[in-house]
Amino acid sequence: MSLRSVLKLRDYELRSAKGELRPGRALELQMKSPIRGTLSLREVGSDILTFNEVVKEQVYKNATAHLESCETVIDLGANIGLTSLYFARQYPTGRLFAVEPNPDTYQMLTANLKELIDSGRCRTLQAAVWGSEKFLVADSSQAPDHYSAFAAKEASAADNRERIIAGLPIQKIIDDSGFHKIDLLKVDIEGAEVELFKGDLDWLRSIRAIAIEFHNGSREVCRFNEIMRRYEFRIYDEDPHTVLAVKKAERN
Repeated sequence: MSLRSVLKLRDYELRSAKGELRPGRALELQMKSPIRGTLSLREVGSDILTFNEVVKEQVYKNATAHLESCETVIDLGANIGLTSLYFARQYPTGRLFAVEPNPDTYQMLTANLKELIDSGRCRTLQAAVWGSEKFLVADSSQAPDHYSAFAAKEASAADNRERIIAGLPIQKIIDDSGFHKIDLLKVDIEGAEVELFKGDLDWLRSIRAIAIEFHNGSREVCRFNEIMRRYEFRIYDEDPHTVLAVKKAERN
């Protein structure tokens, strides 16, 4: 990042240690590598944790190590867009479809991805992946400022209709992306992995690789390993954060 941004980040860390962060204020950083462009992070909340994972720790470098080329990426649980920016930098000709359900986070996502959107390389969708088309709302049991842990549940008649979120099956999301084949499906959806792998799984035939983070035992519940074997993916468990599965006929 630029020297000015290094100093701004250091100032942020000092103010954070003193408990002096301000709700509603954004931290803007000018990045050069491993992502490029101006990032906006909310000072209060978990955006800095996402930044540390994607930018500092580079938790998706295992995926890029196994996928030399990548022309289409669907980013499920795109959060504020950092992972989409990371893959856009790693794959300069790649096109992206970023999907995020949290209304407030979605606004940050579109701001951070504006350059990619304006260039025609990226499209976005405010929705959550679900086993079938449903109306959803935020799960109020989750900490409201832990944006990266945003989870949804089915809406009831008593829920505020202005906060309704579209729950869509993965095949509908794939159709909306316009991609005939998906080189990489990145998944970080806070336990909804179980919903992702419900019902008809033929959509997996159009996927070359999956980079997925599991939550609360969802890997076993959704029978991920069994499904990957059935659809002829090889699983790479090298990274504690993200499990990578690559179609055997397609891997490098």
